[in-house]
Amino acid sequence: MIKSKTLFSIFKILIKILLTAGALYWVFSNVDLEKTRATIAQADPLPLGAAFIAFICSQLFASSRVRTFFGCIGLKLSEWLNYKLYLLGMFYNMFLPGGISGDGYKIFLLRKEYGIETRKLLTAVFMDKLSGLWALTVLLLLLLSKTTGLPIPGYWAWILIIMGTAGYYLILKLWFKPYVPSFLMIHLKALGGQTCQLLCALFILYTLRVEGPFLPYILLFMASSLLALFPLTIGGLGARELVFMYGARYFVLDPQIAITISLLFYSISALSSLPGAYFVFHISSLHKENQGTPTAEV
Repeated sequence: MIKSKTLFSIFKILIKILLTAGALYWVFSNVDLEKTRATIAQADPLPLGAAFIAFICSQLFASSRVRTFFGCIGLKLSEWLNYKLYLLGMFYNMFLPGGISGDGYKIFLLRKEYGIETRKLLTAVFMDKLSGLWALTVLLLLLLSKTTGLPIPGYWAWILIIMGTAGYYLILKLWFKPYVPSFLMIHLKALGGQTCQLLCALFILYTLRVEGPFLPYILLFMASSLLALFPLTIGGLGARELVFMYGARYFVLDPQIAITISLLFYSISALSSLPGAYFVFHISSLHKENQGTPTAEV
């Protein structure tokens, strides 16, 4: 008999695959693939390299941020071990859409190795995601405040940022006190990571030799990043492209360029996640530092 939990995991995998395939099919049936290939063929490789470096920097910020959260619950990891765990989690999320996410697998390993309560680890990971969402929302609101033609005045963005941040801090103060002393450092790292991803998107625009204002493309990139936070598709693939496709219609942008931006960003994300594959087969390298001899495990 197959356990109901196993059936649910299989069901989730199938749903993710179907949603990803369906979204990509819909996107590619609504754009000119030949023009998209031509757009990629004319790309400038130098800014593309800069985009890759910017994304790696965003990874380092994100890895350091979650390490700070772990430190708040008494889990002291070296930067290197924490970064290896981060790469493993990214690889799981990008290439192994199973019943357990990259974060879930990291929690399993850390609980087993360090004996930290599952509840504390879950809370730390959740708060890490929340800080990333805060930074993404702040940057998006700042960009919207500079956008003309919106039905609401730009200063409302600043009001929302101030009120939202104050409310967010109050919630931490009342129910998540261990994270309050590191509030400033955590959220500076969150802003740093999201800013690096913005730079990645800008370099992709230069790669594609985009002419005209960049702001609409950046707004779509930020909106697609918000949607990609929800694990509806494999690594956000398909979901981002849908945002770019419909957003291009709204802002009257070239749909081929919009879709290509999304595909290049996904490719950079996937490529930078590949080193995590090593740790899937060498779990012993993620043990506590200076313990045991490394052996290959599957």
